[in-house]
Amino acid sequence: MAGKINSGNGYFLTIWFWLNFGLLAAQSSDTQLEFRHIQEPQGLAANMVNCILQDRNGFLWIGTFDGLSRYDGRHFVTFKRRPPGQNGILHNAVHALCEAPDGTIWMAVEGGISGYNPQTGQFRNITQAAGTDLGYCNNIVCDRNGVIWFSSRLNGLFSFQPQTGVIHSFSYQSANPHLAPPGIPAKRGLVLDPVKNGLWLATHNGLSYFDITRHEFTDYRFNPQKQAVFAQHASSALTLDGSERLLFSDNQTHQIVVYNLKNQTIDRTITPVSQTRRNVFPIATIFTDRQHNIWTSSWNNVLFYMEAGTDRPVELFHQAAKPMSIAANFFWAAWQHPDGSVWLGTNNGISYTNPQRALYTIYDLSVLFPELTDERGILRVQEDSDGSWWLGTSIRGLLHYFPQRNRLDVFKLPNGTANYPYGLPILAIFDRGDRLCIGTENAIFLFTKQTRQFVQLQLPDYVRSKYLRTFTCQGDLLWVAGDGKDVFCYNLVTGHWQTFSIPSTSTDPRFHVRFSLVDRRGDLWVELYPEGFARFNRQAKTFERIDVPGQLPYETTIDSFAEDRSGSFWMASNGYGLFRYNPQSGELTNWTENQGLVYDYCGSALPDNFGNIWVGAYNKISVFSVAKNRFLNLVLPLNEQDIEYVTYLFPLRNGHILSAQKGNLVEFKPEKLSLTSSGNRVLISSLSIADTTFLLPNTTSPVRLEATNNAFSVQYSILAPANGLTYHYQYKLEGYDEHWIDEPSWAGMAVYGKLPGGTYHFCVRAIDARGVETPVSSLPIYIDTLFYKSSWFWTLIGLAVGGMLYFFIRYRALQTEKLHHLHLQATRLERDKAEIQYQNLINHLNPHFLFNSLTSLNSLIKSSPKEASVFLRKLSYIYRYILQNKHKELVSLEDELTFAQNYIALQESRFGDALQIDIQVDDRYLNRQIVPVTIQNLLENAVKHNIVSDEEPLTIHIFTTEDTLFVVNNLQKKDFVETSHKQGLASLKSVYFYLGTREVTVTETETSFTVAIPLFNEPTSA
Repeated sequence: MAGKINSGNGYFLTIWFWLNFGLLAAQSSDTQLEFRHIQEPQGLAANMVNCILQDRNGFLWIGTFDGLSRYDGRHFVTFKRRPPGQNGILHNAVHALCEAPDGTIWMAVEGGISGYNPQTGQFRNITQAAGTDLGYCNNIVCDRNGVIWFSSRLNGLFSFQPQTGVIHSFSYQSANPHLAPPGIPAKRGLVLDPVKNGLWLATHNGLSYFDITRHEFTDYRFNPQKQAVFAQHASSALTLDGSERLLFSDNQTHQIVVYNLKNQTIDRTITPVSQTRRNVFPIATIFTDRQHNIWTSSWNNVLFYMEAGTDRPVELFHQAAKPMSIAANFFWAAWQHPDGSVWLGTNNGISYTNPQRALYTIYDLSVLFPELTDERGILRVQEDSDGSWWLGTSIRGLLHYFPQRNRLDVFKLPNGTANYPYGLPILAIFDRGDRLCIGTENAIFLFTKQTRQFVQLQLPDYVRSKYLRTFTCQGDLLWVAGDGKDVFCYNLVTGHWQTFSIPSTSTDPRFHVRFSLVDRRGDLWVELYPEGFARFNRQAKTFERIDVPGQLPYETTIDSFAEDRSGSFWMASNGYGLFRYNPQSGELTNWTENQGLVYDYCGSALPDNFGNIWVGAYNKISVFSVAKNRFLNLVLPLNEQDIEYVTYLFPLRNGHILSAQKGNLVEFKPEKLSLTSSGNRVLISSLSIADTTFLLPNTTSPVRLEATNNAFSVQYSILAPANGLTYHYQYKLEGYDEHWIDEPSWAGMAVYGKLPGGTYHFCVRAIDARGVETPVSSLPIYIDTLFYKSSWFWTLIGLAVGGMLYFFIRYRALQTEKLHHLHLQATRLERDKAEIQYQNLINHLNPHFLFNSLTSLNSLIKSSPKEASVFLRKLSYIYRYILQNKHKELVSLEDELTFAQNYIALQESRFGDALQIDIQVDDRYLNRQIVPVTIQNLLENAVKHNIVSDEEPLTIHIFTTEDTLFVVNNLQKKDFVETSHKQGLASLKSVYFYLGTREVTVTETETSFTVAIPLFNEPTSA
């Protein structure tokens, strides 16, 4: 049955166009299958796919005619034959795959079998058995004991024990028929019995069973129980349906046989028939999914999908004009994703689909009506009570589409012109039971469904003069508005018109009503350019302006206006994203690409029945969960190069949302978003450093990196879901990252640089459209530490530095102690020296002073005995003072002056008026301390070095100021000083230096000689 199109001109005469588009069939919407594709441009080794296997770690292995690919959902790694002497796959044509218990991937190839060990990255190739070339091998399976079974088209069936390398052959030429296969096994013609220890083979001589334990074939040659299943009917395809049923093709009866393994009976047979009348048999591939649906491919390029329970065949076609059709009309391989999607390995890449989880169905109306894609395509949709859809287009009139029958009727509007023969754009359609009410830019029509005739309403001049933009039907009332500040109300029953003005002070000549709706309370709302909203007060029969805080970006356009169940208004903006206005609170909220919206240039926003907001932006769709504040984004494989249209969204009675995509209609099923998680997990596929990539067979073994390889990237992904929904990822490197790092779905890679040595765990998880997180996948990573950055190195350095510091401090302490000892010794020596000098100074007084004193005494004795007695008494006092204080370091200034007075008296008796000494000492200094005989030494020094005569008297002044005793004499030096060693003042300076911090200062000018003696504080009493 082909799709059909019906075209009418507004009268009952109908012209039917039966269009047979060859491969296009009118399919039930329930069985429409939309495929996505993985092909060479995405990295697949070759488009001609032979086999698909998912290993225990979750990676997908794809055997093609030109290499083996490993796939993680985003990244491909391809293995191909390498030059002789280099380890590689035996041959690029990989026909079958299986996995051994140790994780080795075994494959049947041209010339033998190859085994790839993911742990070592090495291939093991087998080309001969007992000296015989294996040739083309087309099947391979692994039994429960880890034995590899494979078939060779030239030599029969073989078993291979990987641990021992032993190969057993079951040749076609065996003399024992129980040990020889009945014929050449078909490709996809070898499966392991799920219950018993045996193998099933599909051959050109029929079905055969091989008992592994007994090494015996059961087939048409040896069939003790006379089972019909072993008839000598050529079979070219074989598969299992769960653990109880075996399906195989009977090419003689042209049936698919369903055999019950448990009961050993034939349950039923299926006879698929092609609607294009092509031969279905021989069948090349049969696959059953977990839902027991059957998928088949024949050598005549006929594809079928048969729903479980009905066996009703739905023929599938590759259509070049439909990018979501299957990629080719033939497939060799099939695999079912954990999410239920079925992946078919065709001769043009992998096509995958998920009938149970399909989020949407696409209706390509452009196939039925190619002119529909002219200009903007479909603008409005109105659902009929019979489930059909009335469509308003931009320049192709009114359409009536029946999705169940894939039928399209076309009606031209009465206002057609030479440039627009179908009429002007339809802006609104309302279902009035037996009639439709249709609004255009300058006219309103009533269309009778039964007669298929249009009636144009007579518009008043004040309405006809306006450019009409928005129409809303409220019972029998039709509200119409456009340019200007007036809203018109038409009663569809009475034909009466009313005009209501919107209060506004705006002088903008562009002022117009853009959208209108009736809310859940029955109030009419209009959205205004450029002033926000107005609400119609039904009691007052007037419009009330509603001020919007912040105002919408009215310099661009608001493209849609809809209300959700809570009474909030949602608006799609052309350039500013999604807006929500809450009439109760007056709050205005905005979401853009920065918050996760798929695109800021939105065409429509529509709430569903599940609390989500659907947003259309060309072929991109966002679903916003209001409760979770999260966006789900997907991209439709439609109009990828076309932006000359606007995406519109319309609600259907079944809760679905219909999107107008120019010449396509897309029916979204929001309930599919609530399906439970499929149990996907993120695959960590490889780690790259510089120009080297390490494939990761699993995430349990740690990756060890040298210290210089501390900059790396980790690749990860999740096998793509068939419904086109996207995941976003979060990752972190435990031991380095403190928080999870968000990555978009397209990234698939984490990059780290210059990490310090240590143990890390790379963790990654995916978050699906509903906000459900997958389990965390982790990879342990150990980075060696450079020896000069390692803890043991720095421990040794610390110990070494500590030891050196200890010995240095110890050495310094010893040296300081020695230095201190030497300093003490030097101090003692200096003090001893000072004391010796002091004693010498005192002793030095004795001979000179005694000689001079005795000479003077002798003279006095002769001339004045009485004075001689006084002189002798004073001399005696002087020496008594010296003897009493010679062991003292300090004496009081008062005692020293008393001593000095006696000394001065002796000198005056000697020199008379030639020696004049003046003493002026402040009484407050009398208790200060001074070195004994200091004044006497200074006086003697002055007398010794200066002329003392009546003509030139020697004048000495002794006075105190500022804690200092000054001894000043006029300077009249002698030409020759007898017995002068010039050590008196030096010795005196040395004594004072070691007794205090202040020094003795000597100042000599041309006329005077001054010595300043520091005075020490008086001693404190104990």
